[in-house]
Parts: sequence; C-alpha cells; structure tokens
Amino acid sequence: MNINICIPVYNEEENLPTFIQDLNKFIKDNETNKFRFEVVFYNDGSTDKSMSILKNQKFTILSELNNKGLGYAINQLFMYSKTQEVDGVIKLDCDGQMDIFQINSFLELINKNNPDLIQGNRFNISDSFRLGLIKKIGMLFFRTLFKILGIKIADSTNGFIFVSKKWLEDYKIIGNYNAAQQIILDTKLRGLDLMEIDVKIKNRKAGKSFIGIRYPVNVISSMVALILFRKSNKLLIAPGIIILLSGVFVFINDLVLWIGGKEDKIISNNIVIFLVFIGLQMVSFGVIIEFLKKQKII
Repeated sequence: MNINICIPVYNEEENLPTFIQDLNKFIKDNETNKFRFEVVFYNDGSTDKSMSILKNQKFTILSELNNKGLGYAINQLFMYSKTQEVDGVIKLDCDGQMDIFQINSFLELINKNNPDLIQGNRFNISDSFRLGLIKKIGMLFFRTLFKILGIKIADSTNGFIFVSKKWLEDYKIIGNYNAAQQIILDTKLRGLDLMEIDVKIKNRKAGKSFIGIRYPVNVISSMVALILFRKSNKLLIAPGIIILLSGVFVFINDLVLWIGGKEDKIISNNIVIFLVFIGLQMVSFGVIIEFLKKQKII
C-alpha cells in the first residue's frame, strides 16, 4: 500500500527538528513491501524559519506564501494525495504533541479492517495530556452534537487521523478555518466506515494553538454548509417544493373566497407571500447547489 504521511506546518521552527528526526527514523524502520510512504509537508505561509528547515529535507514540500488556515492546508494535502492515487493518507501535526511511531497502530488497523476513516482518540491512554476548561466545554459540545447526528465519537477535534483512497475520491472540505469535524461528518453523510484508535498526545511545549473564541462559530457554520452541500435535495429542494405548493394552495383558497365575494382582497392571508417566498428561495438555492456540484465548481 502507498500511504502519504501529510503534515501541515505553520510557524513550527522549534518543533520541526525533533519531529523530522523521529519521522526519518520511523520511515527507515517501517517502510516495507507492504507499506511504502511519501512524506508531504504543507507550509502554510510560515513567518519563522520553518520553510528553511523543510528545504533541507528530502520530503515533498508544498508551500503557500500567506497563511490560509488549517482547513485550507489539509485540503491541499488531500488534493495532492488524491492526484497521486495513493491508498490512503495519515495526517498528523508537527507541534510535538503526537507520537510519530504510533502510526504503526494505524497501519495494524488498516491491515485488519481497512476502514475509510480512523480517528485518533486522546482520552484513554494520554496520561499527561490536559485540556483547558474552554476546550473541555467545546469537546463536550461537539461530542453531544455528533451524538445527535448519529455519530458516536469520543474525540472529534484530534488531528491524528487516517483516510482511505475511497474517502479521498469524493471528499469535501468547506472553508479554510478547520477540517476536523467536517472530516468526521462527511464520513457519516457518505455512509463510509469510521473507527477510533487510542493515541498518546502530549501538551504542546512550543508555539501556540490556533483555536480561539471564534472556533465553535466557524466549525458549526462549516458543518451546516457541508450538510446542505451533501443533502441539498433532501433539505432544500424537496421541502422548498412542499412549502411552495402550500403557498399555492392557500392562494387558491384566497382566490376562491375573493371570487365568491367573501373577501375584498385576492390575497387575504399574508402567509401566502411568506410561503411562496421561502419556498422559491429554498428551491432556487438547492437547484443552484446541485448545478454547481455537477459542474464541479464547488
């Protein structure tokens, strides 16, 4: 199997030397006829010495002049891997929190079950890992949200994951901010297989996390957009037609009353305008999304 090991990078000059040293050792010890690896770094507009460090390595380096966001970086890594027709992608971070050698646990599960998404779970064996109060609340919120959506997942924000070739074929990431929850949600929306695996995560020693107060707003809005993208017929066009027909039915009723002299206005019920307007908007929006999807514009 040809596996891409994909790593987004943004201002990680303090963490990269140790990470690359461990990565080289992992490749040397684990590349076999069964698994062959291509390491792909994506430099997302780093302003420190990260790019200078990467240039001295033998790995594939993709780069952006300006910072576009983690979601954009992951999307670029997936798009590149898709063009290489690899059998799957292992994505992890280079911030010193993830143990590269635990990729072996992913490979064992790929060998045994070959799922479409393997999601790392930090909370069973990461004894030294600690979350702040805000992040704990966020984790609980997204865990509950996914449960409502029919997805049982313990760790919905972990960036240590594997996606299969099948997953890459028709994936969708909306927006540039983040991709973790969209990856899980898209797996569910497409009826693909998801499994979790325990991974050890350490607290970050250098650099800082991008997660801030706007995180839940951006993530939820991107999830809603993804659901509408995948389910435009079911959530927009079909309900929109029903609402539109309801408006037409109420209008016919008003028209009959007006003809019979029981009302002095053709439209006596203002809800007619509301129903027709909402129905037309939903149908139009859904049709536009479907058209753009077929034309591969979005």
